[in-house]
Formats: sequence, C-alpha cells, structure tokens
Amino acid sequence: MEFSPFMFAVLALSFLAIAYFLGMMIHSALLYEDKANMRRDSKTAWALCMAAGLGITSWLFYYGYYVNFVR
Repeated sequence: MEFSPFMFAVLALSFLAIAYFLGMMIHSALLYEDKANMRRDSKTAWALCMAAGLGITSWLFYYGYYVNFVR
C-alpha cells in the first residue's frame, strides 16, 4: 500500500500544527506589535488570526501538492 493511515495522520497533525503556530505568529504581530489599542483577550481577533493561519497553511499545502504531483 502506497499510502498508510499513519502517513495521513502525520500529514493532518503537521498541517494543524503549522496552521496553529502560524496563527499564533499572526496574532502576536497583530495584537502586540501593530495594534497597541486592541484588547489583548479579544476572541474575535484570535479566531480571525487562526483562520488566517489556516488559510495560509492550506495554500502552502495545496501549492506543494500542485508543484510536486500535478505539474
């Protein structure tokens, strides 16, 4: 079997980890560096930053798939 369930689990966990840490970097840059007047405990800002991290990571994974397998 070319693809194992373990490989898919590792891929999914790495995707979520990259998205989470990218969202944390966006969150810290937005709230602590650029926007000093924003509330630090804003759940809306946290959700938007995590969505941005998820979107960027999704694009990175899709582009990597496209470059390596489709083209």
